[in-house]
Amino acid sequence: MPATALNHRMSFCDGHERPMAGTVNAANDYYKVVSVTTTMKQTALVSVIVPVYNDGAYLAIALESLLHQSLGDFEVVVADDASSDGSVALAHAFGRRDPRFRVVVNDENLGMTRNWNRALAAAQGKYVVKLDADDAVRPETLQRLVDAMEDAHGPMVSYCRTLSCDANLEPFSSYLGERALIRAGIEPMQVQCRPGHDWYRLSFDDLQLWHSNAQMHRRATLLEMGGWDESWGCAADTDLILRVLERNGRVCHIPYAGVLYRHRPGSVSDQYRRQTWLAWESVLIHLDSLNRYHAAGGRLTTPLRKTWWRYFAQWGRLRAQGEDALAGLRPDLRERLLRRAHEVAAPPRRVLVEGAARQFLWNVMTATTRIGGADATGGV
Repeated sequence: MPATALNHRMSFCDGHERPMAGTVNAANDYYKVVSVTTTMKQTALVSVIVPVYNDGAYLAIALESLLHQSLGDFEVVVADDASSDGSVALAHAFGRRDPRFRVVVNDENLGMTRNWNRALAAAQGKYVVKLDADDAVRPETLQRLVDAMEDAHGPMVSYCRTLSCDANLEPFSSYLGERALIRAGIEPMQVQCRPGHDWYRLSFDDLQLWHSNAQMHRRATLLEMGGWDESWGCAADTDLILRVLERNGRVCHIPYAGVLYRHRPGSVSDQYRRQTWLAWESVLIHLDSLNRYHAAGGRLTTPLRKTWWRYFAQWGRLRAQGEDALAGLRPDLRERLLRRAHEVAAPPRRVLVEGAARQFLWNVMTATTRIGGADATGGV
């Protein structure tokens, strides 16, 4: 493997090869040769919550990546959402070998966001990190995030970088959200600690700044915020980031590439991206956030006013298409999404007037261009 790849790839310790994805039995055999001796404190510094639903083919890799953290003062809460593929047995096998691993199992399938909050309710650490069961973290992730949180400036949340990977966890690019930082002249390869509103203004170019797994919260603060909003599905992580930034507390970005984000066909995020209702969710989340931000006295810069108009206009087009886009959505999530849709408020008058004026000028320019083109060709 080239040295450059080794710099990005997670190190699997003890000289053993990692099991291939998709082979749960091979993973179980592998773990028999790895021993971990740990003294569990009554309360861990960090809680890592790992939501699971039929992720047995990948779960072992995620949990193994936690075993190799340079920081040892953590607990892992595996929250299984009524899996049927052996995920629970695999999680319990880790718990038998290492007291830092705990398993909670839902009697019925709660759905993704409710399961995240189920895991959060069971966590006991000072800080909380989420790790999706088909992803992984690199060895210094927890330590680097804790160091950022315990800096003298005391940020509200710390985020690290993410590497986008193929189905075998081979990195192929940085996370797309870094493009927003680069466009704003912010170097993602350096520590960046800024007020939340500075980051907030970068968050509306259809790019989520940080991956869902790349964030460390104070557990008490996250609970006070209500955890993840169960009105939302796949985009609940976007909503949480926006709610954090709206508060305008200090937020730190660290350059360590701590998360390996697996892109694979059939994953939860892949399935949601194929669903047209995700456009509803994304637009509603951003409109909801802009309303809260404005109501709390946030400064509406020209780019934010343009963004608000754009999302409101997009919402009008989605609403005109009717509710067919929600077909196939699980009933409880559909009901919650419709409830949020009925609560959408119009932007401030200034946003509406400026947006309408820009649209009028655009229409005039487009018509003029068409007429000019027809004249140049002698008419049609």
